[in-house]
Amino acid sequence: MKPVDERLNRLMKSASQAPRPAASGGVFGLETRVLAHWRAALRTEAGDSFVTWFRRAAICAGILAMASLAWNYHSVSNRSSVEMVADSAMSMGVEP
Repeated sequence: MKPVDERLNRLMKSASQAPRPAASGGVFGLETRVLAHWRAALRTEAGDSFVTWFRRAAICAGILAMASLAWNYHSVSNRSSVEMVADSAMSMGVEP
């Protein structure tokens, strides 16, 4: 074994024998519990309603996009190629 590996193994062995911290959260136990409770309250109260609202908005936007695509396809497929060329020339500002 290399000397570095031997030192690393000794360090890991001594670290595994170190006393475990208290289950209450150690030095910052109160702060940890308060933050955990605060995050859980936010997740259950506002988080669920926000996700539901966002999901509904995304579905409505998708439906609107599909309807717009169908409307545009229908209006383009009913016109002749001469009308489409004239429309694109007018939209670019070029007179035919």
